[in-house]
Amino acid sequence: DATARRIAALAVRYFENDSRIMDVCCGTGQLTRALIAEGVHPSQIVGLEVDRELADFYARLYPVTQTLIGPYRDIDFRCENVIANPPFEIAECVSFLQWLSCTQHSGDRAVLLLPYGFIDKPCPKSVQETMRHFIVRHRTPMQEPFARTACRAEIVVVERA
Repeated sequence: DATARRIAALAVRYFENDSRIMDVCCGTGQLTRALIAEGVHPSQIVGLEVDRELADFYARLYPVTQTLIGPYRDIDFRCENVIANPPFEIAECVSFLQWLSCTQHSGDRAVLLLPYGFIDKPCPKSVQETMRHFIVRHRTPMQEPFARTACRAEIVVVERA
């Protein structure tokens, strides 16, 4: 919850427009809940989830938000403001960032929870090739540990170059 609140506070700080906020890989809506607590109106939030059961649960919890079901790769419209806790596997994380670079225009921003140090990885090359499309505006280590894993993470704010 503390990390979700920090992500939401950064989103409110860095998203300088009134465009919708995409909560990609929204799950049960922990980031959406934090955004609403930060004063974002639910009608500005679009939750995207690949798992139909989670998406249905999200839609029941946040009926004023829009809920989309399917993989992020299928979204081909502009996503000016994105918050996400994408999959942590290297290939999936790279794929997510590549998708983000295609759906955002220059100046669009995202607040992401990523594996600690991921954006600095020299290998695979695709990490640095993809990161060339972004300007890192902010990064800070996640303060609390995940409940069931020893995975370290950081909150990263990126802007599409």
